[in-house]
Amino acid sequence: MNLKRFDDIIAYKSETGITAFHARNLEVAEVSEEVFNQMTLIELKSSTVPRLAAHPSLDEMESFRLLKDWNLENNPDALSGEVKFGIKSLTLNITQICNLKCTYCAAGGDGTYGEAINKVSIEKTLPQLKFFLQSLKNGSTFNLSFVGGEPFLYPEAMKVIYDYVIAEAKPRNIQCKFMVTTNGTLITDKVINMLKTMRIYITVSLDGRQEINDVMRPSKNGKSSTEATLEGLKKLISIRDNLLSVGIAAVVTKENSNIKDNYLFFKSLDVDWCEFNYAYAERDQNTQAEYLKQMAEIVEIAWLTGGEEELRKLRTINAYFDVLDSQQRIENFCGAGKSYLMIDAKNRLYTCPWLVGEKDEIVGENSQLDYEKLSKYQKPLIELNNCNNCWARFVCGGGCMYVHREHTGDKHKKDEMFCERTRGLILLAILYYKKARASAT
Repeated sequence: MNLKRFDDIIAYKSETGITAFHARNLEVAEVSEEVFNQMTLIELKSSTVPRLAAHPSLDEMESFRLLKDWNLENNPDALSGEVKFGIKSLTLNITQICNLKCTYCAAGGDGTYGEAINKVSIEKTLPQLKFFLQSLKNGSTFNLSFVGGEPFLYPEAMKVIYDYVIAEAKPRNIQCKFMVTTNGTLITDKVINMLKTMRIYITVSLDGRQEINDVMRPSKNGKSSTEATLEGLKKLISIRDNLLSVGIAAVVTKENSNIKDNYLFFKSLDVDWCEFNYAYAERDQNTQAEYLKQMAEIVEIAWLTGGEEELRKLRTINAYFDVLDSQQRIENFCGAGKSYLMIDAKNRLYTCPWLVGEKDEIVGENSQLDYEKLSKYQKPLIELNNCNNCWARFVCGGGCMYVHREHTGDKHKKDEMFCERTRGLILLAILYYKKARASAT
C-alpha cells in the first residue's frame, strides 16, 4: 500500500495524486512527490511509526522543512471534542421481544437480551425522561432513540412518550431529535397514521435481497421476513414528507459479504441513506479484506453517479465528511456514560445498548444514577484506549468499547481488526473528501 506517515501527517499515493491528512488539525491537502518521499511507509493495520522518522541530512531539503512546518502547525479551527458529563441522548427499549430471530443478534439471540419483557412501563418511563430533561439547560438538544426487540410491537408507547417529551421540551426551547430502529415487518396502517404525526428518523434493518435476508433475518413463525419488510418500506417511503428520513442498515458477515450487490439493491428502493455495519462477532480476515474492497467499490459508484450528494447517502462516509467539514475532533467513539445512556424495558440504565441484561453493567435505575460507576467513563476514549499515537484518532474517537471487550476481554484494549477496518474506512473518506472539495472549487 502506498501509505506513508510523518508524525501527525499521513499521505496516500494513487493514480490521481498524493492525498495528505494532518491528523491533529483535521486538514486534507495534496502534497508533492518530493514531500511524499520523505515519509515512512506504513500499513493500515499499524498506527505507529518512529516519530519524525527521516535521515538527519534531510534537514537541508526544502521538502523536509515544509513537511516539518506543516506537522508543527496548530489549526485554530480544529476544535477539541472533549465531552463533559451531561446526559442529552438516550436509547429506550420499548419492548424486549422480537418477531424475528436474526442469526447475528447481539440481544440474546432473539431480541430479549436474555429477559423477555413485553413492554416498557409508561408510568415509570415518563418520570425518568422528565428527570433527564430537567437536567438540561434551556435551548439544549435532546436525542431519543426507540429500539427493541421490535419497537412496533408496542407503538402506542412510542406515541405517548414522543408527545410527552415534546410537551416538556417546548416551553424551554429544548430541540428534540427522535429516531426509531425497526425490522419493518409491522408497519400497519395504524402505525403509518401514527408516524404521520411524528417528526422522526427511521432506520429499517435489512440485509439484502430475499434470498439472503430470509437466511440472515428469519421470522420466528417461519414465514419470509423480507416480503413484510419491503412492504413496510414502501409504506414508509409513501409518507416520507411527514418523516425526517428513511434509511437501511445492513449487517455484514462472512455469509453476507456481497456489499456491492446489496448497495445496488438498496439504491433501487429509493431510501434516503444506507449503511453497512460489520458484525461485532465477525473475525474472518478474508471477510474484512473483502468488506474494505467492496466499500471502496460502492463509494466509487456513488461518486460517479452523484458526486458528494450521493456519497453522503452512505452513512459512514457522511459522518466522516461531517468531521472533516467541522474540524471538530472526535475524542469519544460514542458518548457512553458521558452524554449517552441506554434504558432497558425495566427502566434500568446502561452505558451501551449491547450491555442490557448484564447486572454488573447497570449504572442506575429510574431517576437514580450510580455516579461512582459513571466516573470511570469520563476520560476521553482516545486516552482510555491508548490511541494517542494513531493517525485516525480524532476521526475514530477510540473505537467501540463493546467490540473491544468482546474480542480482547477489556473495553479499553483495542481490537486490532476493528482498528484496521476503521482506518481503512477513514482513509477512503479522506480520499473522496479531497475529490469532493477539489470539484467544488
